[in-house]
Amino acid sequence: MNKEIASNLRCSSKNNHSINKYVINKHRFQLSVVASALLFSGYAISYSEMGQLGDKQSWESQEYQKDWGLSAMNASSAYALGYHGQGAKIGVMDSGALLSHQELSGSRFHAVKAKGEYGTTGMRYPQEMGGHYEKGQLFDVDGNWIKGVNDTHGTHVTGTVGANRDGDGMHGVAWGSDIYLGNTGATDSNNYGPYQDYQYFYTGWKAMVDAGAQVINNSWGTNPRIINTIPTKGPDGGNTTVHMPVDTTAQTEYEYFYFKKVYGDKPSFVDAAFDAVKGTNVVQVFTTGNRDFANPYYRPLYPYFNPEAENHWIAVAGLKQTADKSGYQLEKVFNEAGNAKWWTVVAPGRNIYSTVVDEEGNPGWDTFSGTSMAAPHVTGAMGVLMSRYQAMNAMQVRDLMFTTANRYNPDGSLYDSWTSAEGTPDIRYGWGTPDLEKGMYGPGQFLGKFEYQLDAVPLDVWTNDISQTALDLRKQEDTAWLAAYKDKGIAAGGDYSLGDDFIINDGNSDPTSHIVSKEDAQKWRQEYYQKRADAIQAKLDAGLYDGTLVKKGQGTLVMTGDNTYRGGTTVEQGTLYGFTESFGLEAVNVNGGKFGIIDRYNDVFTQKGQLASNESHKANININDKGTFLVMAGHNVNVGDVSLNNGAALDVGADNVGQLRDVYLNNNVATGIVNADNLVDNRIKMKMAATDNNLETNNDYALFDKNVSVKDNTIKGTISKKADTSLSTFANNENGRAIANAIDNKGSGELFNAVLPMNKSDLSRTYQSLGNDMYLNANNASVVNVLGLTRTVKDQAIGIGHGRYAALENSQARIWMTGIGQWGNADYGNSNMDVDFYAGLVGAEIDVTSQTKAGLFFGAGSTKYKANEQGKIDSNDIHIGLYGVSNIYDVASLNYGITHTNQDRDAKRTLWVGQASGNNSVSYDAKITQLFLEGAYTQFNTDKYSIEPYTGFNWLRVSTDNIHEQVGNMQFTSKTDSQDIQVGTVGLRGGYPFTAGNINMALKGDVSASHIFGDNRPEAKLFLSNSGEATLRGGKLDNLFGVGFGVDAQLNKSTTFGVSYQGQYNSDVSSSGINATLKINF
Repeated sequence: MNKEIASNLRCSSKNNHSINKYVINKHRFQLSVVASALLFSGYAISYSEMGQLGDKQSWESQEYQKDWGLSAMNASSAYALGYHGQGAKIGVMDSGALLSHQELSGSRFHAVKAKGEYGTTGMRYPQEMGGHYEKGQLFDVDGNWIKGVNDTHGTHVTGTVGANRDGDGMHGVAWGSDIYLGNTGATDSNNYGPYQDYQYFYTGWKAMVDAGAQVINNSWGTNPRIINTIPTKGPDGGNTTVHMPVDTTAQTEYEYFYFKKVYGDKPSFVDAAFDAVKGTNVVQVFTTGNRDFANPYYRPLYPYFNPEAENHWIAVAGLKQTADKSGYQLEKVFNEAGNAKWWTVVAPGRNIYSTVVDEEGNPGWDTFSGTSMAAPHVTGAMGVLMSRYQAMNAMQVRDLMFTTANRYNPDGSLYDSWTSAEGTPDIRYGWGTPDLEKGMYGPGQFLGKFEYQLDAVPLDVWTNDISQTALDLRKQEDTAWLAAYKDKGIAAGGDYSLGDDFIINDGNSDPTSHIVSKEDAQKWRQEYYQKRADAIQAKLDAGLYDGTLVKKGQGTLVMTGDNTYRGGTTVEQGTLYGFTESFGLEAVNVNGGKFGIIDRYNDVFTQKGQLASNESHKANININDKGTFLVMAGHNVNVGDVSLNNGAALDVGADNVGQLRDVYLNNNVATGIVNADNLVDNRIKMKMAATDNNLETNNDYALFDKNVSVKDNTIKGTISKKADTSLSTFANNENGRAIANAIDNKGSGELFNAVLPMNKSDLSRTYQSLGNDMYLNANNASVVNVLGLTRTVKDQAIGIGHGRYAALENSQARIWMTGIGQWGNADYGNSNMDVDFYAGLVGAEIDVTSQTKAGLFFGAGSTKYKANEQGKIDSNDIHIGLYGVSNIYDVASLNYGITHTNQDRDAKRTLWVGQASGNNSVSYDAKITQLFLEGAYTQFNTDKYSIEPYTGFNWLRVSTDNIHEQVGNMQFTSKTDSQDIQVGTVGLRGGYPFTAGNINMALKGDVSASHIFGDNRPEAKLFLSNSGEATLRGGKLDNLFGVGFGVDAQLNKSTTFGVSYQGQYNSDVSSSGINATLKINF
């Protein structure tokens, strides 16, 4: 859709078809170029988010205020609840987007490739005789802005959808969403009349669908033109001179006929939009147009003629601020909802500030107007709503957006010229403006059968009133249309518009080529009339003019509105509960899962606070086979008729953790009562039950006993604490018990609240997950690796004693290089991990005296700790050290030194708290500093061999950074205690020199036993989300047995090369390593 620059309400049609000329403020570009230069030079401007959950105003930053459309849609209300598009995937088909723009850069933005060949020959810009494409011509394009092909339109639109919230410029509506960009291969002058190639657009749209886009914005293009020199205006003063009219139904019908005539028996590019999403839940968003007509153009009106596409369609009209900016009103010089009112919303489209790019590719910001600017507000709103309702598909979110849309100004007055009744769409505005405040609180109506598969999140809360108003009007209108068709046939549509009263500017030299014959018009009207009739009849037969809720999935849905939908409520899976007036006017059928009634609810999920039932009407309930009626402890509720049918079950539960906390801490009994007007118990087992009808329930609480009884028209349930049971009862190891006792002692906090309602399995799983000692035992494994690395350094340094090495002649100083690879398994405590350790060392040493040499080394490497399902750690390691070797009167040798290892660790693991999981990626440092001293007795050495018994001592200091993880809103911090570890070693090493050809060589071997003491069991404090702190312990580093052997070869007078194996073992550790060392004399 051609946009209109704020300073000029008229869209230019004189621009060259390659690039639309936009005057963009020079200073804005200068600023943006500076910002881009800083960004790409590596200079990062830090942005700290000031928005706070629960504080709406904190999100209304300068960026936010740059686009008045955000306030018009109450976007800050959604942001304050934590929803800004995260997890949503949004497509934008337009004239590319400049992804080097600071607002559009980053991993959220994806240029989607479309590759294929054109299926037809035509022009993108027939009104300008430009944009030619040929059948069979290849295309290969992605969503990046292309210089000389695209204009700024797509960049502006993309910014409104989801530009970064970075403290600069502006930000998009859904600034946390992933955005998938397609390319029309043109500018915004692309004409969306019957001129575009089906194959090109099908390929582009389908590529975005395949990439995962859930909703696709289509702001691009301009409407068909006519040849006319006599100025005309629409009813609201808009210029309509050269624009194909779509004021009446007959005129919109003509455009449909025109498409049929041009494309013949082949599908149009608008059919491609539907074909690309058919069979999916993807929604297409289209602009109504920028002309002063009462109806949209064919593209947004498509479902009127093709009703099977309606659930996939959104049309968008334009909204503007009132003159004093105190309210909002329709932009009346843009196309209105008209016959598309049932799938139209109105959104901010006048004076919209967003991202732009000039002809040379320079980024900036500027203000444009048009329905092109309105549509991305709607698409962005869809993204925010999809982040709120992750268990809904995009078509369900579309219905929710429609039925919660706003028609009121901030002062409470209706939009100017609004005519429809409450809860119904207006002929001019459609449903109204997307409201991201009301939209947080559930649907406003069901537009048919709403099957809610609540699996993606464990809980959802709907507090809006859910009515039947729109469906009642839709049924009235549809059945009236159907009756007229049955009575009069296609004559009910009145006279035809055949296009014979104007000439279309379509680049065709024949001025009559667009005219439709009456015979064709009758045939095509008959086709779409029959499709409309069949669709209406199918909805009547299926009862889809009554709103229906079907609850599926294992999650819990809470409903607290005063709801009047008439299609009934069915529970198939999971849990559904709410107020007695919240389940519509027909009976609730529980065929599976659980259903309950409450008299009050404290909504902390969407922060509505304490809510209370008004009992405006009572729920009638049928509990069927495999269904469960859930008595809610602490509630005394009234219902209508209750039928407990054969196979029905009864249970009792708590709707808030406060009840369970009171029972657990104070040993109280929580009681719930359900009073029915009439209760019929048809269960066979009940006839054999005890006279007092007390029933044991299937207890899914680990900590509580439950009981339910039925007497007359009353069901009573109780929850009490299990005798001789505490949180630690279900812990199966030391760390689990430490966590359980810490939570028990605290008796409050997020984790305490989370564990109270758990079953045995979930409670044990929580302890096992939080008590996992992966981080602690990674430290143990690192100690073993550092000891092995030190053994390698000491081994190469030994140059005193016969037979241990291939001697270098006249060697006063040496450099050496060693490659180390160690692979092993560490089975400590509660974790088992495979450990791969790699290091490359470079060292230099010099003979200080005839009896002493000193050296230093530096190295780098990596360690991979793989704990299977418990997680993994990848570490980048740096090693440095100093060492020395001294000969003591040819009787003994001393080997001594200091080493330091720094590990930059990246860890990933999933923590579980009950059924909730947190996928954590954390980075932290670990440091290991070591002092070592080793003495060997050398009097057994001869010229033919060497045997050296030795003893050694190592002191190691191990420390790590704090580790922060979370599950949902629960925060867990591990603070690992520093360790001082001592290692005492005794061993025997030897060597045997020999000659192979002309090469001097030496075999060497080593056996040792080490005793590890001191802080040889790592510990950490785990802070349990305000629920206490527990001391976790890792496995104990125990005695190690070591073995090594290898061979050195003198390659020439100044060079030796050696390869060796070393292993370290005990009952918990097996570590094997290969080392290769090159030593060069200089």
